[in-house]
Amino acid sequence: MWVTATRILFVCVLGAAVALSGCGTIDPLSEMSKAPTSRSALFGATRPSAATSQPSADLSGREFTLAECIWVALERNPRTAASWHAARAAAARVGQSKSEYLPTVGFGTEVAGGNPAELDDKADSGTQNTFNALFGVRYLLFDGGRREARLKAAQEDLLAANFRHNTVLQDVALAAEEAYYELLAARQLRDVAQETVKQTGQHVALAEARHKVGVAAKSDVLQAQTEKADADLSLVRADSAVRVGKGRLANALGLRVSQTVEIAQPQLPQDIHRLELADIEQLLDEAAATRPELKAALAQVEVQRAAVKSAEARYWPSVTAGADAGWIGRTFPPNLSQWNLGLGVDWALFTGFDRNYQVHRSKSDLARSIAEQKSLLQGVELEVWTAYQRVIEASQAIDAGGRFVASAEENARVAEGEYKNGVGSIIALIDAQTARSTARTQLVRAQLDWYTAMARFERAIGRTLARGSEVAVSGKVKS
Repeated sequence: MWVTATRILFVCVLGAAVALSGCGTIDPLSEMSKAPTSRSALFGATRPSAATSQPSADLSGREFTLAECIWVALERNPRTAASWHAARAAAARVGQSKSEYLPTVGFGTEVAGGNPAELDDKADSGTQNTFNALFGVRYLLFDGGRREARLKAAQEDLLAANFRHNTVLQDVALAAEEAYYELLAARQLRDVAQETVKQTGQHVALAEARHKVGVAAKSDVLQAQTEKADADLSLVRADSAVRVGKGRLANALGLRVSQTVEIAQPQLPQDIHRLELADIEQLLDEAAATRPELKAALAQVEVQRAAVKSAEARYWPSVTAGADAGWIGRTFPPNLSQWNLGLGVDWALFTGFDRNYQVHRSKSDLARSIAEQKSLLQGVELEVWTAYQRVIEASQAIDAGGRFVASAEENARVAEGEYKNGVGSIIALIDAQTARSTARTQLVRAQLDWYTAMARFERAIGRTLARGSEVAVSGKVKS
């Protein structure tokens, strides 16, 4: 009776073990929760991102703010999905490394039939069947620190993967911002082109009227028509630029390029010169402390440091304890119980210098990762410095562009009045109109440069997505 109950218990334990081992959704060591919770979630964020203000599922028939465009990009761009799954895979590797500290449990069974021969017995024993079922437990007691090193490497690799995910989020957000501002500028340039077409049309009408009354030559009409045709061509190109901009924005958001996304018109901040008062040394320190690429590089250094310890641990033996229990017999089910306890030592005395060269390689990889981290830090400092100067340049260009537009508008107004009164030439009128269109275009491009320069500056500093989107949505520059 006891044997039967033991077998039933054994079968139940075995079934539970098989069921647990075959379930891929459980997380018994709670490692998967250490990766970002979703493909759009920042790792280690202290507060929710403004980009998480989720728009409706229907993307058509409404205008999207910059923050909403960023959210769509983070949720739908395949790059964020790839980096998120990479982080989850790294979290799973930590769980794998921790599992080495737990015993392994296995079950084996064998059914065999044959005619064994005994050397001291000439009689034929006939065909015999053997049934064997064995339940075993193995536990690694000591391996010189290899498990510890592998776990440390996996944990640091998870950190690196999480920070690489943050890097991808910021890159995707920056690409969405740039596409957003490029489309915004394309629409404004189209407005400039449409206004130029309207004004050149008025010039044609004015020249034709003056020609009819005999106060202007036919050449004035032809020159005005030429100016109008050039403006029409510019409008065709401006319309095409808007369509291309919409496709680029859709692509940046992870949508089909044919998907139309209408965007809202943000207001240019009042104080665009505020950044000029910032301390560049403080900005460099902030970038060094917050850029996710640098944090990922530091984690990678620790990964290589753990690899050195793992390689050095190979010189030590590994000690394993094991226990087996089961049944054996010539009938089914087997009726004879068997068990054994054991302690094993595995020590590789010579490996053909493989361990020696693995240590050399691991130390070289560590030195390389340290050098790469220092090189990356220098690159980040140059990126911050350049982005800082670009923002200042763009803000000054907006001031200059505003003065250029005011001067060109006044010049065009005077030239139109003089031509109407017969004291100006068509050449002067066309030159003034060209200067006015150029000034408006330059101002639009200066504003685009400021928007993109500010977005790249925020990215260079490594500030959160919420902070970067607040600059465009609220119209306030954060220092």
